Amino acid sequence: MHRVDLCRAVGRDLELTARHDGRIVADVVDEWARSHGSGFVLLLTGPAGGDWSSGAGGERNELDAIGFCRIVSGRASGDGLLAYPVPF
Repeated sequence: MHRVDLCRAVGRDLELTARHDGRIVADVVDEWARSHGSGFVLLLTGPAGGDWSSGAGGERNELDAIGFCRIVSGRASGDGLLAYPVPF
């Protein structure tokens, strides 16, 4: 998140890769899923994105992977399951 914040602050493009950033996002999603324990479908777009789900009939969210990380880190607000924070 610090790299995202720094790029935004200085007006530089953020370069993301599935191999590096996608792995970090996957770890965040896993911790987020454990924190709320509810069923969900999560579709994250962008180079660091992916698809995750757990349970049946849970909340469905589709958003940019970096947007998701900003929300669960507390840098932006989210509703429903996206209101569950992940400290990182």
